[in-house]
Amino acid sequence: MAATDERERISSRYKEEKNNWSNLLSKYKAQNTTLAWLRLATFVGAFAIPAFFIETWSPLFFLTWFVLFSGFLFFVYLAHLNTQKRKTAQLYVNLFDKELRILSGNWSDETDGAELINPNHDYSHDLDLFGKGSLFQFINRSATSLGYKKLADKLNSISLDEKDIKEKQDAIKELAYNYNFRESFHVLGQLIEEENKKRKTLNLNNQPDLSFLDGIFRYFVLGFPYLSSFVIILSIVGLITSSSILFLFFGGLTITGQYLRRINYVHNEVSALGRYLSRYSKLISHFEEKRFESAYLKNLKEDLKTNGYSASDIVKQLGKTIQLFDQRLNMLLGAILNGLFLWDLLICIRLKKWYSQHSNDLELWINTLSEVEALNSFACFTYNHPEYTFPQTSSDVILKAEEVGHPLIPEQERINNAFNIDNGKRICVVTGANMAGKSTFLRTVGTNLILAGNGCVVAAKQLSYKPLTFVTNMRAIDNLLKHESYFFAELSRLQMIMERLKEKGELFFILDEILKGTNSHDKTTGSQALIKQLLKYNGTGIIATHDLELEQLSVEHPKEIFNNCFEVTFEGSNLSFDYKLRDGVTQSHNASFLMRKMGLIPTD
Repeated sequence: MAATDERERISSRYKEEKNNWSNLLSKYKAQNTTLAWLRLATFVGAFAIPAFFIETWSPLFFLTWFVLFSGFLFFVYLAHLNTQKRKTAQLYVNLFDKELRILSGNWSDETDGAELINPNHDYSHDLDLFGKGSLFQFINRSATSLGYKKLADKLNSISLDEKDIKEKQDAIKELAYNYNFRESFHVLGQLIEEENKKRKTLNLNNQPDLSFLDGIFRYFVLGFPYLSSFVIILSIVGLITSSSILFLFFGGLTITGQYLRRINYVHNEVSALGRYLSRYSKLISHFEEKRFESAYLKNLKEDLKTNGYSASDIVKQLGKTIQLFDQRLNMLLGAILNGLFLWDLLICIRLKKWYSQHSNDLELWINTLSEVEALNSFACFTYNHPEYTFPQTSSDVILKAEEVGHPLIPEQERINNAFNIDNGKRICVVTGANMAGKSTFLRTVGTNLILAGNGCVVAAKQLSYKPLTFVTNMRAIDNLLKHESYFFAELSRLQMIMERLKEKGELFFILDEILKGTNSHDKTTGSQALIKQLLKYNGTGIIATHDLELEQLSVEHPKEIFNNCFEVTFEGSNLSFDYKLRDGVTQSHNASFLMRKMGLIPTD
C-alpha cells in the first residue's frame, strides 16, 4: 500500500510540474508576440519619427534615433532571452509528459536503441536489452548522444566489484531523490544536443599543429613585444627616429604573414573547440555547483578538476584566450597588433600551453558528464519504482531472490517468484510446457542481474547475489554469409561459454533449450555431457529445457543440481498458466493440445 501511495505521489508531482511549465510556456509565447510588436515599432519609429516629425540633422533628431534604435536592440536581446526560456520550458513539458506516459505503461514510442543490438554479445541480445520493448528503451533518459552511448556501454558491461557496486548504489540513490538536479541536468543536456546537431562533429583528439612554435623561434616571438616597446620608447624620447617603428612594424607583419595559413587553421580549430565547450559549460557548472554526499559522485566531481582548477574555470580561460585571438578579425587593430607584437603568434603560444596542460582532460570531462547522464537514467528508474529494492552483494549466496519479477512487466500483471542458488546447489534445471513462463523467468533473472551490476534497484522484494561474469545462450542465429548453420552457431556459442568459464574459473550462465538443432537422443546425451562439464569447471546458473530426461542429473549430483518447473492446468478446452516456479520436474505438456485446438492436427 505504501508503494502504491508513493507512486501516486510521484505521478502527482509530474502532473503538477508539467502544468507549471505549460503555464510558463504559454506566458513566454505571449511575451514573444509582444516583443515582436515592440521590435517592429521601435525599428520603424527609429527611422520614421525623426524623418517626419523632427528637424533633420538636429541634435534632437540624432537623440531620438539613438533612443529608439537602442530600444530596438534591447527588445532584440529580450527576444533572444525569451527564445531560450521558451525552449527550456518546452523541454521540461516534454520531459514530464514522457514520465507520465511511461508511468502509465505507454513507452513504445521512445528511442529503442535498435542499432545497438549485437547478437555476439555475452548477454544483451538474449535478454532484449536493446530494440523495441527493451530495457534500454524503458530506462533511457540520456539527453546527448554521448550519454546515450554511455548508458548502452554500462548495460553491456556490468560491474563485478562489490565496492564499486555499493558506491554506484549510493550515487543512484542520492540522484534519485535529487530530482530537481536530475531534471535540470537533462534539460541542459538536451539544449546542448540541439546545438551539437547544428554544427559539425568535433574530434577532441584532433589538436591543431603548433609545432612551428617550438625551439628558438618561440623565444623570439615572446621577446618581440619587449623589443617593440623598447623601440617605441626610444623613438618617443628622441634617441632614434620614428622610422624605426615603421621598419619594425612591417617586419612584424612579414613574420606573421609567413605563418598566416597555419594561424588561420589554428584559429578555426580553436574557435570550434571553444564553441563546443561553451555549450557544455552550463552543464559542467551545474554539476560542479551541486553538493553530493556519495563517494562515487564526489569522485566524478574531482574528475572535473585539474591542478586545483575546475573544468568550468579552465573553459572560461580558453574562452578569454579565444576572445583575444578574435582581435585579428578587426583588420586595422589586427594589423597593428601583429605588426608591433606578433599578436597571433603570441596567442598561438598561449594556446599551445593550454593544450599541453588540458588536452588530455577534455575527453575525461565529457566522459564524466556522460557518466552522470547514465546514472541519471538509473536514478529516474529508481525514483519511479519505489517498490523495487537495492540488491545486496554476497560471497556465499550465488543468487537468492524473494518476489522477483521482470521489471518491464507492469506490477498488476507481473507474477513474482522466489529463487535460490547457493554455493552448494549451483545448477538449476527448469522444465515446463510451452508458454508456461520458462523464457520469461530466465530473462527476469538476467535483466535483474544487469540492473544489479549497475548499482540500480531490482524488481524484487529482496535480492542477494554474487557478482560473477555473466553469459547467456538463448537464441543462437545462423549466418548465411559465413555459411554457418543454426546448430553450428549454437555450438560456437557454447564453446565460447566453456572457454570463458575455464578462463574466469567461475561464471553465471543462463541457457535456454540447448542443442535444439539436433535429434532428441543426441540432444539428451550432449546436454547431459555439457552440464557435467559446466559443473566440473565450477559453472553456476540456470538451464531451461523441454528434455525431461535431464532430471536424472539431479539424481547423479543431488548436492549440486536441482530441478524447478512451471506447470500448466487444463480446464476443459482452455489452458491456465499461473507462472509460478515450483520444485521438481513438470508433469504437464501442451503442444498436442494446442495443435488440436488450432486445427493443425485432428482431434481424437
